Amino acid sequence: MKKPFQIFLAALFAVWILGLTGCSTNQDRYEDPPWLGGTSIETLEERGNYTIFLSLMEKANYKDPISKQLFTLFVPDDDAFNAYFQSAGITSVDDLSEDEAVQLFTLHVLRNPRSRYYLIYEYAWSELQTPKAEYASLFHRKMTPSTSTPYKEIKRYVPGEEGQEVNMYTGNKNIPLWTYEFFGDFGGAQDGSDYKFMYPGSDWEKNYTSNLKGMNWHNAMVIPNPEIPDELEVRTASGFIYFLDRVVPPMPSIEEYMIKHQDKYGLYYDILQRFATYGNPKIDEDKQILYRKSYDLIFDLAEERGPSTNTAVPPQNMWTAFLPPDDVLQKYLNETVLQYYTSIDEVPRVTLYYILQSQLSGALVVPSKLKNGYFNAFGDPTVVTEDDLVSAYMCSNGVVYESKKVLEPNVFTTVPGLLFFDKDYSTLLFVLNQANMLASLSNPDSKVTLFATTNAKLEEYGIRYNPITSLIESRGPVDGTWRIMATNELVIFAQDQIYKGELSDLNGPDKFVEMSSGNFIHYANNEIMSAENQATGNIATVQEVIVNDRNGLLVKVDNPIQSRVVMGKILYGAMADTSISKFVDLLVATKLLDTRFRDPITKEVIPNLKFLAADDYWTALIPTNEAMLKAEAEGLIPAAADSLNSFIMYHFIKGDVVFDDGMESGVFSTNRTYRDTIDFSNQYSKITVTNLPGNLSVTDLSGQQVSVEHEDANILVRKGVLHKINSVLKYYK
Repeated sequence: MKKPFQIFLAALFAVWILGLTGCSTNQDRYEDPPWLGGTSIETLEERGNYTIFLSLMEKANYKDPISKQLFTLFVPDDDAFNAYFQSAGITSVDDLSEDEAVQLFTLHVLRNPRSRYYLIYEYAWSELQTPKAEYASLFHRKMTPSTSTPYKEIKRYVPGEEGQEVNMYTGNKNIPLWTYEFFGDFGGAQDGSDYKFMYPGSDWEKNYTSNLKGMNWHNAMVIPNPEIPDELEVRTASGFIYFLDRVVPPMPSIEEYMIKHQDKYGLYYDILQRFATYGNPKIDEDKQILYRKSYDLIFDLAEERGPSTNTAVPPQNMWTAFLPPDDVLQKYLNETVLQYYTSIDEVPRVTLYYILQSQLSGALVVPSKLKNGYFNAFGDPTVVTEDDLVSAYMCSNGVVYESKKVLEPNVFTTVPGLLFFDKDYSTLLFVLNQANMLASLSNPDSKVTLFATTNAKLEEYGIRYNPITSLIESRGPVDGTWRIMATNELVIFAQDQIYKGELSDLNGPDKFVEMSSGNFIHYANNEIMSAENQATGNIATVQEVIVNDRNGLLVKVDNPIQSRVVMGKILYGAMADTSISKFVDLLVATKLLDTRFRDPITKEVIPNLKFLAADDYWTALIPTNEAMLKAEAEGLIPAAADSLNSFIMYHFIKGDVVFDDGMESGVFSTNRTYRDTIDFSNQYSKITVTNLPGNLSVTDLSGQQVSVEHEDANILVRKGVLHKINSVLKYYK
């Protein structure tokens, strides 16, 4: 008997592989080998006590396909069905509509015959997963033909469509197969404790012999084969049967579960509807339009496949929702956002997003793994213990845990936290969110200082949030028109407000530091300025410093950090320093300074010093008009084009920003190049900097030492600094 059985398994596996490769042609089976027993239907009829399952099969119009094709059936007996009917308030299959019968029956059916081994190990990534394969038994969810019965829903917060009733449909249900092997590969508890926590009232390995390993089909335990107690599967001529100890009821998704339990989770669900979308329309038999629900930004709890979006492989992962009931969530909201906003309708969408998403995980979370730590959807380590969970309910696409507390994301408890709750600082919150800066600001292992300005001050400066488009706008400097802020300017502005580290000495003496943008600020005596602050006199004054114990400082200032002054603006135009105009004339004459560059969007004329694009940092040493007149009289300004270019470029230090703060001294490269006489490579001419606090001097190649007067130093610009000097520099010995 052993050899025929091996042949049988090989034949079934071949048929199973053909099913996986997409063959969908319905054909009658070949005649059964004489050594096989009866079909699955015949086996159920002969064994008795499965009449209700057979009646359900007929009501669902599945008797003919199952008679002619190969299937795997999960079969509860009549006692299990009667218990289910009693719980559902019906008496028999006759009380079910045809759609309800199909929905219920197809939760107990898989196409293709599968032994226990082939149920556990799926064909994926072009190979059969095995105990030693990468994914092993982790593809534990099995797609069935079952779907939810179409239902009606009223749109709540879709702009222009509030209160509109629509018909809804869902995707196919994926039944989780829970096995001893899965919990081992997943790192959970193989003794069934994780399973029984997620399925209170269900059994695990009850009456199993010692050689059998746990196996449950959703909420139902697979019963050992009554005729062969050492096996779980029952082999038939048309596939496999697994007997269940209970009926698998219609399975709601997490979305559907929340709809039915709004008495408990109505507040969370209502906030969630602000992210709902309705798409993928289709027409049913009655010519009605049906829609499929999804969620924007938030994990899509209505998606039946769960996080497993790769349709080329079997579904794997499931969502986990730690849902706080209404009283818990309302208390949290009262103590946070509703301290500043009068209702949830006013709370920024990004704040609501973090509140909702922090309660979710894009993977299955089981109680035994919580002991090893838990990371939320944002990757934040979050303390959750089994004691924090009141109950569990397994849905078709994930598990719902009733949580005794709201799980807070790091962004709420680190430096940017206040921005999420205080309506006066919501614009900066939107800026940081659109610039993708919130994650770096909320890392508890990285200290930061964030400068925060109110919405009113930001709008006064020329930056605002448009609630209709949900975008940041900037005011045009020429026509005053509000436009969507360019992405690069948005990012630079956001980074201008961030320092990587703690600036705990803002009330101290003069200091220069580099912001996340690469631009520099000067601060002293609680006054901060970057290039534009300095040029316009709109200094940012510290109003309050809020120390965050986790990762740094939130500094409230009365003006934002402003850096929108490039070096060209200091050289030419309305902001130009006229005391250096003669050197500027040389830049224009050599076409190194484009005085007519116009921003294509704002139409603002921005004098462009062309070569600055070659490096990230610059220090300009610009001779005053008096110095230029003296140099002209002494014949130090070259007439030849190449020499004049060398003369100009020698006044710019490339790749470094040097202030007269005593911090940087040594030999630096200028932007003047020459060809080495030995290897003919291009080299940068050098200049030597001697730096003491308030006393900066440079020594050129001729040996001339030029001092920088403190009052002429430290003119901030984007990408660097400009110093005025009282003598031209010589690039030759």
